[in-house]
Amino acid sequence: MFFLTIIIFALIGLISWQYFIENVERSAAQIPQSKNIIFNDMAPIAMTTSQIVSEIEKYDEKPVLIYLYTTWCKICNENFAVINETAREFQNTDLQFIVLAIDRDITSDDLKQHLNKFGDIYFQSHFLAFKDGFREFLAKKGIHYKGHIPFTILLSRDGEVAMKFIGKKSKNYLRNKIIKVLYE
Repeated sequence: MFFLTIIIFALIGLISWQYFIENVERSAAQIPQSKNIIFNDMAPIAMTTSQIVSEIEKYDEKPVLIYLYTTWCKICNENFAVINETAREFQNTDLQFIVLAIDRDITSDDLKQHLNKFGDIYFQSHFLAFKDGFREFLAKKGIHYKGHIPFTILLSRDGEVAMKFIGKKSKNYLRNKIIKVLYE
């Protein structure tokens, strides 16, 4: 009886997840057609913590998706297609992307070579030049980052954390969270 109860609750959870989280069709939002602007020719930009803060402040009243990853991380590389496709799809909206490689001692050339493996890139790539103060900045934003990667943060229009997660999620999960922040 106990196992039957577990199976029933698991099925209810799975059905609920598919309907409420993964179901793209439920959203009536009309996303403007992407301009498909490709950033492959642009060199990745080194950023310090203060430059990241300035970048986020520059996008005042616009939602910001921050994606932290490393080039050597297998899960980061698997998730990269989701982030890249999401950047393409939402390229013609208010959503801003800060995709930040946090590898130790990475150079612009190393990162560019790594990104070339993924074909067309739909966001300006960045890498963290110095880690000094980075975790403190995230903590001030209410983001408790413990160093796990990949790490995705979605800031709402008012700069509050709307979503954060470690690891990879499906494109539909991420898409639904973004639509909620953009249009609801």
